[in-house]
Amino acid sequence: MDLHKNIAENKEEFYNLAIQYYNNIEHEFKEADSIIPKSISIVIDHEFISTPCIEIKLELYSQDHQKKIGNYYLYLNMEKHFLDEFLT
Repeated sequence: MDLHKNIAENKEEFYNLAIQYYNNIEHEFKEADSIIPKSISIVIDHEFISTPCIEIKLELYSQDHQKKIGNYYLYLNMEKHFLDEFLT
């Protein structure tokens, strides 16, 4: 339960970290004008990513939230180190 409490108390830090990673993606792959923090999850079983881990989801929008253009997922280990990222 301590991990849940830590994430809840520091959710803005986790979202900011995901936004920083998203902003480091090569410009040609980024189309979002707006980024909306959506969710933080603890993943205990995943086919391609070592678990347990933390999944942070951002929703990506264009033109002032008018059109959703995708999602960005950042996966961190329990020490907040990068594991993987997906842009869908």
